[in-house]
Amino acid sequence: MDMIGKRSLRQAWDDLADMHGDKTALVFEDQARQVSQYSYIELNKEINRTANLFHSLGVNKGDKVALHLNNCAEFIFCWFGLAKIGAIVVPINANLLREESAYIIHQCEAKMVVTSAEFYSIYADLTSKNSPSLYPIILTNHGVEPPNSREVIYFHPLQKTQPDTLIYSVELHSDDVAEILFTSGTTSSPKGVVITHHNLLFAGYYTAWQCALRADDVYLTPMPAFHIDCQCTAAMPTFTAGATFVLLEKYSARAFWGQVCQYRATVTECIPLMIKTLMMQPPMPWEKQHNLREVLFYLNLSEQEKDEFIQRFGVRLLTSYGMTETIVGAIGDRPGDKRRWPSIGRVGMGYEAQISDAQGNEMPVGKTGEIWIKGIPGKTLFKEYYKLPQESARTLNADGWLRTGDYGYMDDDEYFYFVERSCNMIKRSGENISCVEIENIISTHPKIMDVAVIGLKDSIRDEAIKAVVVLNDGEFMTEKEFFTFCENNMAKFKVPSFFEIRTSLPRSCSGKVIKKSLVEVSY
Repeated sequence: MDMIGKRSLRQAWDDLADMHGDKTALVFEDQARQVSQYSYIELNKEINRTANLFHSLGVNKGDKVALHLNNCAEFIFCWFGLAKIGAIVVPINANLLREESAYIIHQCEAKMVVTSAEFYSIYADLTSKNSPSLYPIILTNHGVEPPNSREVIYFHPLQKTQPDTLIYSVELHSDDVAEILFTSGTTSSPKGVVITHHNLLFAGYYTAWQCALRADDVYLTPMPAFHIDCQCTAAMPTFTAGATFVLLEKYSARAFWGQVCQYRATVTECIPLMIKTLMMQPPMPWEKQHNLREVLFYLNLSEQEKDEFIQRFGVRLLTSYGMTETIVGAIGDRPGDKRRWPSIGRVGMGYEAQISDAQGNEMPVGKTGEIWIKGIPGKTLFKEYYKLPQESARTLNADGWLRTGDYGYMDDDEYFYFVERSCNMIKRSGENISCVEIENIISTHPKIMDVAVIGLKDSIRDEAIKAVVVLNDGEFMTEKEFFTFCENNMAKFKVPSFFEIRTSLPRSCSGKVIKKSLVEVSY
């Protein structure tokens, strides 16, 4: 059954404005605690003005426009405004530097970029040297004095002059591309994941079903808007349900739980890094005075950390497993199902899933293999990698099976269990060893705040194991103390051979450790 049909994001937003009118759609809070909010009618008008602005600048159907922004209301305006005229948004991780941003701009052939004064220098330099087609740079705020007045235009003065009804209406179809979202590149160069209008609309219905969202819900998130999680696990389902979306500019461990309570959020999401830093905050007497029904959770967390978090804050976790290419959490806890920790849940509506061997044959129950997910490209799965046909074919076969690159197994009741990413499996003297398993053990040491385990090339044992740890403030640890702890808590063949202390670990916007950076430094 195709629940989307020919609908586009343009029609969807017009329908939402008609149905929900003056109900609050979007609340945005910046780091200075300044708040702006928009009803469904107001938000649709802002989207229309933005669509008209882009069209007036010569942006047409199929053109790519990059967004290099921290969380802000303007991101939402541009995301859906570009979709309304058939253009393609290319979100750029706000943490990327010049060369990383340039790589994405060149890969996707962006026509222009919308950014803020904070990131202006990246694009002023990039434009002057390499990409004259990026003129003009659109800034969402003031704070820079461009050497050439033609180089920059400011978003708000021009957007406010535009009509609040759409003046350019190109033919749109659900199969049209709406977005190219680049992977984080934690293990390789970023790849452009091609996402359609159908993908985004499906994500709204799917995750609204998964979380049982209602119009009276308030979904609060600090996750970055340039990430698939914020877009398809938070924003799209919230708007689809006619609920209220509270977007925070950035996550603050000190402020977050107060914001959850202040906005009376009924749904939020926490990655492991958030859970760990929240647990480091001093307890407050009002911590359990919240309205949370669900806390969406993503890998990985030890059972001890999970139990302590649930007990302290009085919440329950809804586990969801997916990736940019699956659009949503294709495997996860389902409405009405029993939740079985540490399972990542069961396969969701519109998907199939299995544990496969290297040839794609289904593995028996209890056996570890690669997690494969079946869907429809461009509808429930990503369409393709942008201009990478070989990578697309390697990841997504002709039958619609997506190779996730993750290892797991399934039990008799068809619950799935995540073991490790293939890139995080270490082969040591013929033994396959999970980095996560070792990390979970090491993280229980009271002096250790954070840990990453990596494999290093070893001519004798295939790979050697190295642990990189971050200590709690004021702590000191000797190599002898570390190795003694490991020897007492894990099998001998899993004990790391190398040990390093750092002040922090390099992480992506979704909290994943960028292990290729650790490996590169280690060689």
